[in-house]
Amino acid sequence: MFEKKLQVKMRRTAVLVACSILLFLVCGGLLSTALQKSKSETIQEQISIEIDEYKSRILKQLDADFQMLSTLAAFLEENITEDRQLLTRQLDQANQNNGFLTMVYFDRQGQGVISTLGEQPLTDASLDDLAQEGRRVVELALEGTVMISQLFESELSENRVFAYSVPVYSNGKLIGALAASDHIDIFSDILNGNAVLSGGGYIHMLDSEGNFLVRSSRTVLPAETRSLFDSNYLSEEARTLIQNALQNQQSASSSFSYQGKTYPFMVEPVGLNGWMLLCVSTGETISTSTSDWILQGTFIGVFLLMLFLLLYNYRILRGYNRELIGLAYYDTLTQAENLTRFQQRLPEALEHTGGCVAALCVRQFPFLIEIFGRDKAEQLLCQMKKTADQLLKKDEFFCRDTEDRFYLFLAETDQETLRPRLQQLMDQICAQAEISAMNYQLALYCGVAISEASDHPAEMANTLMVRVQFALDKAIGGHSNTIWFFDTELHKLEELENYIESHMHQALHSGEFRMFLQPKHRLSDGKLLGAEALVRWLPRDRGPIFPDQFIPLFEKNGFCVQLDLYMVEQACRKLREWMDRGMTPVPLSVNQSKLLFFEADYVGKLTRIVDRYQISPQWITLEILEGMALENADVLNRKIADLHQAGFQISLDDFGSGYSSLNTLGKLEIDELKLDREFLLSASSPKQNRVRLIMEQIVQLAHQLTIRTVVEGVETEEDERFIRSIGCDIGQGYLYSRPVSAEEFDRLLEQAYSGSSADPSSGSNR
Repeated sequence: MFEKKLQVKMRRTAVLVACSILLFLVCGGLLSTALQKSKSETIQEQISIEIDEYKSRILKQLDADFQMLSTLAAFLEENITEDRQLLTRQLDQANQNNGFLTMVYFDRQGQGVISTLGEQPLTDASLDDLAQEGRRVVELALEGTVMISQLFESELSENRVFAYSVPVYSNGKLIGALAASDHIDIFSDILNGNAVLSGGGYIHMLDSEGNFLVRSSRTVLPAETRSLFDSNYLSEEARTLIQNALQNQQSASSSFSYQGKTYPFMVEPVGLNGWMLLCVSTGETISTSTSDWILQGTFIGVFLLMLFLLLYNYRILRGYNRELIGLAYYDTLTQAENLTRFQQRLPEALEHTGGCVAALCVRQFPFLIEIFGRDKAEQLLCQMKKTADQLLKKDEFFCRDTEDRFYLFLAETDQETLRPRLQQLMDQICAQAEISAMNYQLALYCGVAISEASDHPAEMANTLMVRVQFALDKAIGGHSNTIWFFDTELHKLEELENYIESHMHQALHSGEFRMFLQPKHRLSDGKLLGAEALVRWLPRDRGPIFPDQFIPLFEKNGFCVQLDLYMVEQACRKLREWMDRGMTPVPLSVNQSKLLFFEADYVGKLTRIVDRYQISPQWITLEILEGMALENADVLNRKIADLHQAGFQISLDDFGSGYSSLNTLGKLEIDELKLDREFLLSASSPKQNRVRLIMEQIVQLAHQLTIRTVVEGVETEEDERFIRSIGCDIGQGYLYSRPVSAEEFDRLLEQAYSGSSADPSSGSNR
């Protein structure tokens, strides 16, 4: 009986042991599967993030080359492209400066210039001198299309290249095409290096057939491998998957085996010419033999080491996750968090405490590397990390992005508190850096963006990262430790200036610049005597832009030359319209900038405009600023004489607003003198008697010189009585009318001159 009970217990024990072994195997299998799945998903996620980053860099390189080519095209005027020798020199110089293999320009007749780096330029080239693919993109550019070619063999540079092409415009007219070629190896610098997957991978560029276009020097595959499909490293399933992905230009993930190791990889389309990026992970390979060893060890130790193996597997998983977190979220050099982790933590920090983002950089860091070497530079970066660790408070954190750039989150929003904290950080870094003890004046610069109240912390985090870059760009201009806080109003002004400069040509072409007219009245009888043409910018996609916002910028970038000629043409068009409608016209005054006034063919350009509209130049008064007279009155008088000979009237505008000189007035052969509105404003000041006496003397002197006088800024009847009393000829200002549209001025003109005639020289003493 006892033996039977013992046997029953033994059988029960055996069953229990067997069940325990089975349960362990099942649990071990499930754990192993979860581990492998976790590793695979994490690796694929890292590869996906990495390949998107390098894809973005390649597209930025292409965009930068297009921007460079478009900038060169913008400087090609029709007179330059017609001079083949000058054009050849410019293309050759541009080619040397920008590092293209070949640059070409062709006009719309298919004739042009070819400049190949290191070879004699062709000044009488035809499209037949180009390879078929190169000729195709040039022909498309001649039709107005921006284009990039497929790869082709260039007979000119004897390289496998691709080409960019952009159309060239002059005064809004397509006159030719500018193209440049470069070899595919320009992307080698982007794809090479040890930064891919933090040193645990590499990237190749493939064509749509799987052939290698650009190979990373860190590849594990043999150098003779020319195509992804040249070897038996891929399984049949993986080969079919990748072939379909290449054919359909889609993303795909798989793995290949080489020398007993398995390498996960992903292919991703670049989005251009069928090019694909191949990213391979080498740091997280899985050995088949290791898996077998783990399985055998599990069976061997199943009875004695069951608990140990469970704990061991847990520790492996935990250590593996820790390693993956390190690769994903930490900088391998300084062990600081990286930008990915910083951007993940930022929204939560803003939601709880608010604060700011500061970007900290070392001034002239590339030169520091060149002078002291990479090791010393990296020691400095580690010292910056150590100092930040010491000075940041609880709930504050930082990261290292690239090279010398660190981003910091500080739980402060007050500039007066932030500035000394950041200054202390910068000073301490400079003081503790080993480089500072080597007679090198280390300096840093910092941009800061402070958060605002927001119900969407993720959006605010993105906004801060953009704003801190603008602030950093401002801070980089100094020579010592500099801190620059993002200024919303200044940024709005910069945005407006960017809009103005990027839309001014389009606005001129589409007629967004409108001519407004402000009436001028003869003081003796109140008769409408003329008008000043004033420009107003009325964009279609936003509110009006005021002259004081765009005129100073146009004077800096030279666009005022085109705008002034445009306004002269608008004035002539309006005069022609009045005459064709049988209306009696009045003279129109048009402001002229210094840049336009002293152009070589200035008089000829004006003459051609008035001749085109069959308008007498006597109807046009050109207003120039008094500052032009102070530079060289003799040169100015010669230009005025040419304009008088052509029939134009000349007015000296804003007299009294600057360093006016009666001696200068006596030297100039002008027809009209416009007294600045500051005179009228000063006439009501405590020194009004002195100002009024000066104005009276100026008016009398002008009459003695047979120059008619105009006073701007007449706003009250008292102003009008005063300027009439001192003998002024013409008044202009809000008392009579604000600047009105050309259509509204037509109605004023019909009321004032119905049935009467106007003389362009009325009100003049000349």
